[in-house]
Amino acid sequence: MICDSTNVFNPGRAGSELDVRKSLLKIMENKQKRIIVTSFASNVARMESIFYCAEKIGRQISLVGRSMHRIYKAAKQCGYLNNLIKPIDPREAKKISREKIVYLCTGSQGEPNGAMMRISNYIHPDVLIESGDTVIFSSKIIPGNEKKLYKLHNQLVKNGVEVISEENEFVHVSGHPNREDLKDMYHWVKPKSVIPVHGEHRHMFEHINFAKEMQVPYPVKVENGDIVQLFPGEKPKVVDKAPVGRMYVDGNISVGEESQSIKDRKNLSYNGFLEITIIINDIGSIVKKPIISFKGIPSSGENSNFIFDLEDQIHKICKTFSLNNSHQDYNLIEALKTNCRKTVKEKTGKRPYTNVNLVRI
Repeated sequence: MICDSTNVFNPGRAGSELDVRKSLLKIMENKQKRIIVTSFASNVARMESIFYCAEKIGRQISLVGRSMHRIYKAAKQCGYLNNLIKPIDPREAKKISREKIVYLCTGSQGEPNGAMMRISNYIHPDVLIESGDTVIFSSKIIPGNEKKLYKLHNQLVKNGVEVISEENEFVHVSGHPNREDLKDMYHWVKPKSVIPVHGEHRHMFEHINFAKEMQVPYPVKVENGDIVQLFPGEKPKVVDKAPVGRMYVDGNISVGEESQSIKDRKNLSYNGFLEITIIINDIGSIVKKPIISFKGIPSSGENSNFIFDLEDQIHKICKTFSLNNSHQDYNLIEALKTNCRKTVKEKTGKRPYTNVNLVRI
């Protein structure tokens, strides 16, 4: 059996969607103005609960956000969400009194381009939010999203909007089983072997111990990429490793996390770019001033003169090399890169990606 480990530390039961539906209905029937509910678009059961509540309190419902529309359409095609009121277009919903509408929208984790964030910033073309309205965050606050979500909550409250979340009301139930739920599954299935998945290392380790408590003879601890042999033999075992990791789309090419292009782009975003071009004539003398250009490096205030410091540094380094000997070009370029980066670091705090061009005429 391959089994979820997310809530293996949580005692008791996770609760049911029916319990959440009852709680949401009780909350929503007491609200007098516009109600906006935001949740995971992929949670079709929650979507059904919101439709049910809207109908029970005599309101129309409108879906906001592309993924919400996409999941609704897919669910209908698969035979779900039957015998419910039909959602209306957000453009039509604008014409309905705020006491008679419920919006179900994306952006429950405070995503910058999510519908909820755009609504709260008053830049959504179809949905207006006003003082006295209610926003219900019917989802879990995913670890790592707290800062941007609390910022969104505060922004809404500041504008006179009531915010309801799992912190102050029962508006969400996990889809992951707690320990008592896991016990039920183990009793029903009676597996000989268990492979814990979906969790951090501490969750996996605890799930292995839990499986042993449930008298499972062959629990198998795995990591991402492990290849498990299930047959032949009674005892499954890890036999090999498959390549795993994040892939980035760089332009129209997929590259690995350790790709040099990704490292270069990160460096450019943090430290900026510096390019130096030095023109050398046929007798080994520098023609005119070095050409210095840069991007992403602060050049105002006390540091506005760092270009002059760079020019001085370039001339000082060039004097230590024989410029009419092209065989020294590589060493000269490396020395210029190192010292110019150091100068910019001292003046601006940046260590820019540096390119040096030697042009011989």
